[in-house]
Amino acid sequence: VVLSAEHKKIRDAVENHRRDVKYTLHNLLRTGLAPVFPEALWKKILLDQVVDFDEINAFFFSTKLDLAPTPVSTVESALHKALGRSAEKKTVSSSVVWFRCFDKYVKAVETIFPYRTNELRAWREHIDDLFTSKVEDSHARVIAYDIAARKVIGSNPAILFNQYNAPEITKLQRAFLDRDGVRYNDIGGTGGSAKSARTKLAKKREREICNNWNEGKCFRSACSRRHVCSSCEGPHVVTLCKPKSS
Repeated sequence: VVLSAEHKKIRDAVENHRRDVKYTLHNLLRTGLAPVFPEALWKKILLDQVVDFDEINAFFFSTKLDLAPTPVSTVESALHKALGRSAEKKTVSSSVVWFRCFDKYVKAVETIFPYRTNELRAWREHIDDLFTSKVEDSHARVIAYDIAARKVIGSNPAILFNQYNAPEITKLQRAFLDRDGVRYNDIGGTGGSAKSARTKLAKKREREICNNWNEGKCFRSACSRRHVCSSCEGPHVVTLCKPKSS
């Protein structure tokens, strides 16, 4: 693969940082000119590696100092499951939050690579176009696609953010966003996930024994739970259950 001058400039800078990344990071933070950004993520910026926006979101937008686990929404749960993440992170699960985190990320990248502004702007516009063209229910899929694409970009020095038409990236876009894509069902939309949760709950209730019926208190014409003895599962209430003779 023949790299362009722009690719080589980034590659050479990364190789220079890699010689002593701790020293480079120390000098960067000591200047006081670097924007506020999670210190643990600066190394990834210096080495041009993929950055987890969940960590940016937790750092800047959490109201808790200890970043304790918080309840997650249906969309967030789907993202955790599909992408193999810990549910303890403050997940990026909407377009608004994605843009906030991306803009923080851009400021950090531009500090190290000031010549990448147009490249990063192109990716922002690309993702913006996808958010705009998709119903809100599918935004979780756009976010999942962004994560997968940034992993490829971060691991392949031959692909920059403004090269979202590269085969490796367009393949991911089809996989996550086309209805027949192999990753489309990895992330359920809000409606689909909620419906799935309700279906699971209904099936669980169908297996449960109705305690109210056993106590003579169930007056539902169509109870979702089983009207059987809670002791032996026979066709009688528990008070009429006769223990088996030994």
